[in-house]
Amino acid sequence: MIRTLIRRLPRPGVERLALILSVAANLVVAVYLLAAEPPRPFGRDLAPRATHLVEMISSRLPPAEGARLTALYEARHPGMEALDTAFRQAMITVIAEIERPEVNRAALHAAFDEARSIRSRSADLMIDMFVETLADASLEARQQIVAEIRRTR
Repeated sequence: MIRTLIRRLPRPGVERLALILSVAANLVVAVYLLAAEPPRPFGRDLAPRATHLVEMISSRLPPAEGARLTALYEARHPGMEALDTAFRQAMITVIAEIERPEVNRAALHAAFDEARSIRSRSADLMIDMFVETLADASLEARQQIVAEIRRTR
């Protein structure tokens, strides 16, 4: 394909060299990205992102409330990891349905529904944890978090 493009160029000079250099630069960037970011099966896990979010919010809360949020998260962390594992398994089922010679629409839809349900349960765990912590947090702490959210937008 690239040779065809190069042959179609009217002059063998600058345009051909620019095309070759552009393709080479794109290949270098692609190799770098593949090497820098190892492939992840079926997207990012929720648990590591949740850990980061909990750390960020707990550091902005007064010490006692931050410690409470961290403790709640640590208690729920094994459940979140189990849900991440279940989500990956559900996505393997989705992939298997897609790879079949004849796609069974109902089975494919059911597999996607299961994956979505698992991901939703992970999000619900996080929401419950934040509600439990923030509902008991001081007004000052809650206002500080809201101010931080508004600054990052």
